[in-house]
Order: sequence, then C-alpha cells, then structure tokens
Amino acid sequence: MKVRFITTLLSLLLIALLIPAFASAAANDSISGVPLFFNGKQLKPEVAPRIIKDVTMVPVRIIAEELGSKVQWDQDAQMVTIVKNETKIEMVIDRPSAVVNGVKTPLDAAPLLIAGNTLLPVRFVAENMGIEVNWNAVSRAVYLTEKPAANPGTVQPPAGQPDAPADKPAVDANGKPLPVIQKIDLSSSQLLIKADTGELKPVTFSLNDPSRIVIDIPNAVLDPSLYTNKASKSGETVSDSVYVSKVRYSQYNVSPHSVRVVLDMKQSVDLSWDSGVGTAALTGAFRQAQYKVVIDPGHGDQDPGAKAVNGRTEKEFNLTMGLKVYKLLQEVPQIQPFLTRSDDTFIPLDNRSKFANDRNANVFVSIHGNSYLKTSTGTETYYYKADSVAFADIMHKHLAAATGLPDRGVRQQPFRVVKTTDMPAVLLEVGYLSNERDTSLMFDEAFQNKVAEAIVAGIKEQLNLR
Repeated sequence: MKVRFITTLLSLLLIALLIPAFASAAANDSISGVPLFFNGKQLKPEVAPRIIKDVTMVPVRIIAEELGSKVQWDQDAQMVTIVKNETKIEMVIDRPSAVVNGVKTPLDAAPLLIAGNTLLPVRFVAENMGIEVNWNAVSRAVYLTEKPAANPGTVQPPAGQPDAPADKPAVDANGKPLPVIQKIDLSSSQLLIKADTGELKPVTFSLNDPSRIVIDIPNAVLDPSLYTNKASKSGETVSDSVYVSKVRYSQYNVSPHSVRVVLDMKQSVDLSWDSGVGTAALTGAFRQAQYKVVIDPGHGDQDPGAKAVNGRTEKEFNLTMGLKVYKLLQEVPQIQPFLTRSDDTFIPLDNRSKFANDRNANVFVSIHGNSYLKTSTGTETYYYKADSVAFADIMHKHLAAATGLPDRGVRQQPFRVVKTTDMPAVLLEVGYLSNERDTSLMFDEAFQNKVAEAIVAGIKEQLNLR
C-alpha cells in the first residue's frame, strides 16, 4: 500500500501545532474544510484525520511528490518507512515508538491501521520533517512552506532578485485578468478598497463576540505589496478610527479567487457602500446601526425555477426584481439592504436563511414567480411563523395593489426560507409565469418598477419608516 505524506503535514499543522494559537477561530471548522496550502499551492486531503485519545492521528495515502519524500509499506512487518533527504523514519502499527536514523524515539501514540488506512501521530511527524507553518486567522487557512535544506555549496540568488518564478496573473474563465486590490485604507469614518482595474462586488456581513465586519470580494486578487506575512498571503494594520481597532486582510481563496477583509470593531456600527460597487474603487462609510433588510431573488444558475410562456425563466425575473428592490432600498438612509444573490448564482435554501440570520436582519423578503395552469393568474404572499403574519398582511396589501392581478390572498406554507429565518419573513409570488397575460406584465419594465416600489413601501411600513 502506498502512502502520501502531504495529508499528514497538513493536518499536523492544523491540529497538533496550531490549536493553541487559533482554537477559537477554528472551533466551527472541520479539518477537511480548512483550506490548506503547500508552497503556495492549494491542496485537498483525500482522507480526513481524526483525534484518538487526545492525540491527532493522520492517515497517509499518497506519496508526497511535492516534498520529495518516499513512503514504503511493509505488509508483513506492519511498518511504515518515510525517507526524506537524510531523514529516515520507521514506525510500526501499534508500537508506541519510532526509529529515526537508527535511534529509537518514543511516540505520543502508536500508529494505527483502521479500515485500511494507516494513521500516524501528527506531532512526531512534524518535528522531524522541517515544515514551516503559518495560520491565517483571516482566511482560516493553513499555509505550509518547506524549509530549504542547508547546503553550503548552493549558490544563492543575488540580493533583491526573486528565488522563484513570479506567480502568473490570475484570470477569470474567459482569460481576462482579475482585479488586483492594491490599496486598503481606513480613515476615521471611511473605508477605501481600490483595485487596478475591473469590478469589485463585495459581500458584507457582521459577526459578534467579538464584533467584526467581514467583507468578501470574489473574483479579486490581493496585491503582494500589501502582505505583512508572505507565507499566508495576508496583512493587517492597526487603526486609529473611533469605530475600528484593526484591519486584517488576506487572499482568502485561490480556487476561485477571493479576497477577505476583516474589520475588528470597537463598537457596533454598520458599513454601507456609498459608491464603487461594481467599479474598481469601493468607498464605504460607518454609520450607526440601521435596519437590515435581506432580499432573496429565488432560484438561480442550474435551478431556473418555473419556465415562462415566453421562453424566459423565473430565476431571471426574480433577479431583475431583486436588484430593483435593492437599488431602491439603498436610497433609504435608515435601511441597510442585502441580497442573497446579485447574479446568476445558485444558493441552497438553508444558506439563504442562514445569510439573513448571520446578519441579524430585521426582515426577509423572497421574490418569486408562480406557475401552474395556463389559466392560473394572480398574486399571493406566503409566510410560516407567527411573527410574520402582520408583515405578510402589510406586504400583500402593497403588492396586490401594485400588480393589479387577481388577489389570491395571504397563505401559510412551510417554505424553507420563511420557516428557518429568525426574523419576520415572507415569500412573494408576484404572478403566474404559466399565464400569458401575467407573464407579459412581469417582464414589462414599467410593471417591474411599480412592483419594486410597492415592495419597498411594504418594508418601510413594517419598519415604521416614512
């Protein structure tokens, strides 16, 4: 049986060595769910490690070509042998000691053989393989860097010259270079995030205990000049803002690329984007807490929803309406709006309600188009929880008046997005895409604008805003 060493190293760093430093940060992560990087390359362990009697044990499955290690398995002797450079490690299943270069050494726990997987104690392997470890608290990822072997005969590159080829520019699916974020500045009341080019489309949410604002920017790259820790591709700055104590940022992911910025807050305030969403320069302002409204355009991507009689899809209608409502809500100073999706993306149902719950939203509105018979027509509003009855009545009053379609009333149904949200939540069925007249109206921009205004009016009434 062949074994790989990469998985061991990754898990090793994650659990045995790094838990004291970041236990609270990683408390909710499974080992296999933490991004792992080796020499800048993202890796994905094939077998999850496990903890046995307080000792982290890691399965070894694949020869580690990247490390240049050789791993051998002796079935008769039940022994694993790992050879790297001048180091030879021999370990036997169920034996609480190892032999390193001929010297017997005790182990924290004996290697195990479980369901065909050889499991090795993490700490011991780490101490003998010379791997540099960096934990990135922003991206919650482990970065591994192999230390160069000492070799007096090696000619070092001239000072100031790179010792490895530069990373290739990151590109999107069409080969177009992604925006490179070159500036993250924070003044007393304003945040600036600026890229060299392209479009920045941030997703912002808040976390409590301690208070933080998290800004995820998909399809973007962090300029290396911003790194204060090159191994983990991250950086941080101390702030003198009255609202923020520290700004942390990192290359959160590389598959696909995304940048994460975390603001450690001194007090609970909201961040709203005054300008720049969809451009290369984002400008955000801090304001006292606002009402948080989550708009959920139903369906998306591989889930098209109902097919309209004109050949178009429900997901298209839902997104168009969601964007219109979101834009109108941005004009209301007391409201901070959020979208569960802003493009043709599929979001699982539970993730939509979690999105709202994580932001402590005040209300949740899911927008849909209905479908049944070609003679079916009209507007319906759905709720499930008792705290949503009044909100559903308000929203339906405004919606039915705006559509002018037959009023099919307010109904209770255990739709997932209105059942698992923590705040008043409704699901709006604007009209029937199976009906020719309803569909004609629903894809008419004047009708859409009128309905969007009605949805905003209902939200404002629910929040007692003028």
